[in-house]
Amino acid sequence: MKIKSFKTALFLMIPLLSLPVESWCQFRLAEPEKTEYRKQEINWGLNFSSVKQRESLKTDESEYYEEMTNGTVNFFANNKFWHFNEFKQEQFSFSVQAGPLWGRGSWNDSTKIQETDADHRIAGLRGYAMADYSYRFYYNNQSYTMVKLNGWGQYDWYRQSSEGTVTDSNLVVSGYSDVTKGGKWKAGIDARAGWGIGRLAPTNHIMLAEYIFEKYYPEKRFSQEEIQALAQAIGKVKNNREIITGHITEKEMIPVMEFLNQRMFLLPKNIEANDWELGEFLPRYHGNRVEFGPFFQYYNKEPDFVYGGYLLYENAKYINRKWNRNLSAAINYNAYKHNDWVLGEITLNWSNYIKLKSQFDFGLRYIPGLEIADEELNFYNGLVPYFSYFTQFNPKSRMDLKLAWRFASDEKLMVPGPEISVSVYRSRY
Repeated sequence: MKIKSFKTALFLMIPLLSLPVESWCQFRLAEPEKTEYRKQEINWGLNFSSVKQRESLKTDESEYYEEMTNGTVNFFANNKFWHFNEFKQEQFSFSVQAGPLWGRGSWNDSTKIQETDADHRIAGLRGYAMADYSYRFYYNNQSYTMVKLNGWGQYDWYRQSSEGTVTDSNLVVSGYSDVTKGGKWKAGIDARAGWGIGRLAPTNHIMLAEYIFEKYYPEKRFSQEEIQALAQAIGKVKNNREIITGHITEKEMIPVMEFLNQRMFLLPKNIEANDWELGEFLPRYHGNRVEFGPFFQYYNKEPDFVYGGYLLYENAKYINRKWNRNLSAAINYNAYKHNDWVLGEITLNWSNYIKLKSQFDFGLRYIPGLEIADEELNFYNGLVPYFSYFTQFNPKSRMDLKLAWRFASDEKLMVPGPEISVSVYRSRY
């Protein structure tokens, strides 16, 4: 399938835009700048992933191109941290993983002397590490400055078997067969600074407050002010958790039940421990922000160095406890030693939450690209529908499934094909 125009992508996004959702656009978050959210979690487990990738290297003497679909099964561990308050929004994550690697694909290596074209298979081991940090400092309720750093490294050790042909400068074709062993090191850095207006406020505690009212006080309707007051009481408890010492559910629930009884004058109800322990989703947001600034990226393969500027708009809508809608639009100008690129990205996403246990995400990402060559402009389109499912088997065990399929009018923009990732893991928070 080739995406030939923006109209095609827009047509495919209509079902998402027209989804019927209860209580559309009724939620209003009072004083989002006062929302405090602090959380740390450590996860460890197994991950299976498969993706189609390409690699190229072009010099004055040669040109190398490789395309491969590979799979990995990894043991992984990661540490994630969020701290949002009136003056800052800080995020940090670090992850490592290692495990077996396999794959199959094709490669082409051409020089002035000969051209080799072969299919190949690989089997080996992969190690990977990544660190990501971002910090937004707010001068006032709406204006901020931002820095973001991301770095990663990957090492593959493998055995490769290749079968194909070799064509020399006289156009004589002969067979090619080779078995090699070796390693491949890849690493990258992405750094950016920015300025912005607006704020995305986390609403996880509001979701839990709504759930408690709906389940334990179904006979009474509560205002948004009452829901947000309970959310603040929940936040005071959860924001003070320390991952080293852990937390005791029964003790954490006491001040919340006292708040319901003494501040909201509600009859005491015994909140089930399971309701308090679940609901540990990634942050879900409400609000808008616009951000712009410079960036640079370094990769030790092609493209090795890219720099430019970006403009990003994000809109997140907390509709109710069950639904979130997220929209983002970005445009980047990428300067590169061969050709410059102007890349856009429009993403529309819906999240559906089942009680406090599971989360479904589905959406579309439209990616237009303009290649600025010496004497011409080339326009390309890409579309990525995706789906993910997250569930908590119990307060400590979780599963995460991600599926996506990339469609592109030209492989210069991105490699078409499926992506899949399945993780089963334990958590501490």
